[in-house]
Amino acid sequence: MSKDTKPMDCAKSGRFCWNELVTTSVPGAKKFYGGLLGWKTKPFGKGSPGYTLLLNGKDSVGGMMKCPKPGNPAQWIPYVIVEDVDATAKKAGKLGGGVLVPPFEVKGVGRIAVLEDAQEAAFGIIRPEM
Repeated sequence: MSKDTKPMDCAKSGRFCWNELVTTSVPGAKKFYGGLLGWKTKPFGKGSPGYTLLLNGKDSVGGMMKCPKPGNPAQWIPYVIVEDVDATAKKAGKLGGGVLVPPFEVKGVGRIAVLEDAQEAAFGIIRPEM
């Protein structure tokens, strides 16, 4: 992956690092955000079919994909860097939250999961590949 399309800043743990749009219409979202904010789009790698990077000039500002579960609403999911995705996912449950998407690896990106807090607000966690 080229430097100008790296999907996230590998900042320290506890910081928001990525924004992802899960949408019911990728073409509609491309048109809307392109028209509204001037964002361009670019397919992300060969290992993630259907995933699109959102670009502001040459800077990656987020990504988008079609909702994996029919009937789910479109939503933005912010990602926070953590040291251990599996341990953080377990801890979320102990604190009254939950795991929406269990931890898994994304080649060239890192280990991620999608959680919800005790009020059911969704967010992602990631341990970027180094």
